[in-house]
Amino acid sequence: MSYKKLNMGIIGYAHPHVLNYVPIIGNHPRMNFSGIFGGDINEKLAKSDARRFKVKYYKDIEECLSSEEIEAIYIGSETNRHLEIVELATQYRKHILCDKPIGITLKEADKIIKMTHSAKVKLMVPFNPRFMIPLMKAKKDIEENKIGELIYIYTISEYGKNPSLIKGFDTNWLFDPQKSGGGGFADTAPHGIDSLRWLVNSEVKSVYADIDNKIFPNLGVDDIGTVIIEFKNGVIGVLGAGWANPESYPTWLDIRYEILGTKGFIDIKKPYHDLAVYGKEKMVREYWWRNDVGMILDEFIDCIFEDRDPIITGEDARASLEIILAAYNSSKNGKVIKLPVTDTL
Repeated sequence: MSYKKLNMGIIGYAHPHVLNYVPIIGNHPRMNFSGIFGGDINEKLAKSDARRFKVKYYKDIEECLSSEEIEAIYIGSETNRHLEIVELATQYRKHILCDKPIGITLKEADKIIKMTHSAKVKLMVPFNPRFMIPLMKAKKDIEENKIGELIYIYTISEYGKNPSLIKGFDTNWLFDPQKSGGGGFADTAPHGIDSLRWLVNSEVKSVYADIDNKIFPNLGVDDIGTVIIEFKNGVIGVLGAGWANPESYPTWLDIRYEILGTKGFIDIKKPYHDLAVYGKEKMVREYWWRNDVGMILDEFIDCIFEDRDPIITGEDARASLEIILAAYNSSKNGKVIKLPVTDTL
């Protein structure tokens, strides 16, 4: 079967998610992997991947973004660089898949959204839970009233290991709030927050949170947080997120959802299929089937070729960021924070 293919480039090798996106972009039947600009972080790996997938490596970001061989980009840079990259990318009319969070501040998010709208390019932020098959089924069951009126959602989305444990990959920027926007909560909570907005189908009324450095005392940033979210339609969401898993934990990520309605209960313990191997001294669990990244890329391709908004928009990403900022403010001041909020909180 022949497909119309999208010429895709990668800008930045700072975010660990690039490790998932590179091989899938490189082998995607509907994409031509068309170039890499690695930047200063993990540059050796970026160059190695360029050789592995036989794509051009660009030493200059503007040369990469101005290339007629590239139609769209995945941004895997530090969060504080998203705005400048989007500004340059929109000058050359490149469609943008930008990793989370969309920016450090709401002002940055607003500028990014405005620039992509003005340039008439697509902007999508890859919140993976929307493409996890058990959650997609749960969303359908909620919409079809199979569990009655939605009451509560309790979720760990997600607990991960300390990213400094990723071997051969520099993640130091994640421990600098000026570059990342926060610590473990800011890194992992965007996925869970977006999934709650999506499942509940309502905007947020208020948040109350506890976020701190509780587990790894030498990090210098928060490593875990819990937030209680009150939605305008009355549903309550409770989200735990951060770098909670110890090095010996059998999986890198821990993701769970408990969804309570007036007529039923949905319990999702493993959004990904996994494989457990029990050896003489230890047990190793590996994810053997993950289609979420491929589905994200399919949606990105489709929204471009069909000239429509993506399932996850820049506005969705801004809403996620707003809730994160409100949660940090709540934790700092010990108060319930009502939305909307501003960057000056």
